[in-house]
Amino acid sequence: MIISFEGGEGTGKSTYTELLCAHLDKYGLPRLSLREPGGSAFSEKVRGLFFHEDIDVMTELLLVLSSRRENIVKMITPALSEGRIVIIDRFIDSTLAYQGVMGGLGVEKVRAIMEMTGTWLEPDLTIVLDIDPSVALERIVPGDKFELRDLAYHGRLRQAFLDLATGARHRVIDADRPRDLVSRDILSIVDEMTLKRR
Repeated sequence: MIISFEGGEGTGKSTYTELLCAHLDKYGLPRLSLREPGGSAFSEKVRGLFFHEDIDVMTELLLVLSSRRENIVKMITPALSEGRIVIIDRFIDSTLAYQGVMGGLGVEKVRAIMEMTGTWLEPDLTIVLDIDPSVALERIVPGDKFELRDLAYHGRLRQAFLDLATGARHRVIDADRPRDLVSRDILSIVDEMTLKRR
């Protein structure tokens, strides 16, 4: 099973990824957790280039897909074959939103490139954390090129994630609530799915 966390900057993806990992550990459920870009040693090197270099959007796409391909081959596929739950902080929806919608490449074109490169791997569950960007950006200290963009950009990015969240795998969670309420909703959804698979 693959579970991805999606949403704009400051929505709490890393926080709730960690909380879910702790929850699975508590019940002895084997899991693998990684972030995009990042994960394998190679992918972590790609991360710095992706977030801080002034590169065009197609180069961004190819970088993130090279990182993902490495993770799929060396980490994700082996973990799934071992029966582990794979939790990913950003995945295919972020690629569609950032490079497809916001970068102007187009959702269909980006998905086609992912399919051609073996990097289109649909999660079983995608949790989309939704919050007003003006609130979300107050939670972070901007550090990378995406976080530093203006509020209008982040507003369009939020809408891009919501527009993409139409599949059966998507669950949109109101993240503008106390952490315990957000985590309760996430864990309830995950518990229901994992119980069905046992």
